Amino acid sequence: MSEPASESVSQSAVNPPSVRGGRMNKREAPALEPPTDTPAITDPHTASALRALRAPLLGLPALAMVFGVPAVSLGLAGAGWVLVALLGIAAVAFLIAAVLTFVMIGAWVGPAAKLLRDQSWREATVKVYRPGRGLPKSKLVVRDGGKTLNLVANALPWAAQQVLARTGRIWLVGPDESGWAAIRSAGLALPLGQAKVTTEDVASGYQVNVLQDDPVKVPLAASDAVLVRTTATPRKRSKSDVILPAVLMVFAAIMAGDLFSRDLRSDQIPLAIGVVVGTLGIAGLLAWRIGKLRYWSTVDKLLAAGPWKSVPVTVDGDTLRAEGKTVALRRGAKELRANAEATGLLWVAGRPSGKVAVGLPGYPFLSVAEFRD
Repeated sequence: MSEPASESVSQSAVNPPSVRGGRMNKREAPALEPPTDTPAITDPHTASALRALRAPLLGLPALAMVFGVPAVSLGLAGAGWVLVALLGIAAVAFLIAAVLTFVMIGAWVGPAAKLLRDQSWREATVKVYRPGRGLPKSKLVVRDGGKTLNLVANALPWAAQQVLARTGRIWLVGPDESGWAAIRSAGLALPLGQAKVTTEDVASGYQVNVLQDDPVKVPLAASDAVLVRTTATPRKRSKSDVILPAVLMVFAAIMAGDLFSRDLRSDQIPLAIGVVVGTLGIAGLLAWRIGKLRYWSTVDKLLAAGPWKSVPVTVDGDTLRAEGKTVALRRGAKELRANAEATGLLWVAGRPSGKVAVGLPGYPFLSVAEFRD
């Protein structure tokens, strides 16, 4: 039998194998921290996040052109209005998305990239205040050495607000002469965020309420407050998203059955092909949605298997090993893998055997892993 979860938590929290820094609260799971002795851009997670933020600034206008140019050309050529309208709507949608993206981050990306090249991440303390009305701009009071910075962060995700508020720790570069700064948290809850100095007294508002002060000691992993909140929407959608393709599949099956019960004429063959292709497409969509529903059903059962337990892991090339077994992580678990590699710990729900839910207490990461002999 594995050691009790409480013993595992206390030992791993006191002696994290390879987390940078060393001021981790004992109630916090050891989490990946950025390097503070090299330019921030040399951190691969920071660089990846910057590329991801830059991509829409170039990709969305390009997609608007991809759909807009054919729409104009076909419209001038007198093509059918349905096709022109569909292309035009797609072009306008991408154009609007491009404008919104530029408004949110366009002025910040350039200065941020320069700061990330010129400066190292440095750790500071932070208090998080609720966003005001209008655009979701979170307010941060950062104590950076002997200085206090009042920052406004655009569209700071709820989970990142919780992590910053709970840990009281933040990393930043900047601000530059225009007041721009870049921020991040431990554990990749916020690999890279936008912030700007403000003259507003942000501390006059309400602080963000921390839903769970001690995430490593929840009685069941299923009661991890951050995890519950961040997975609520996809869990609900996994149920409702099955309805439409199921209804469409019934109608498609009836149509296909009726069509093929008759003697097809030669002019009906294209229609039959279209019905078959459409039915197969709907069947694929239904299978995908059912797969998501089964995934969440499985995850719910795995999360109810017990409290969070830390398991020491070693890295052998691209393979994680724990307790003499190979740990196979599902795709989409890059944050969990990064944290496991940095800390030497993988957090599982309940006993680390067979198929288990994996996460990081108090962070919005969740996946399924399998312990294989």
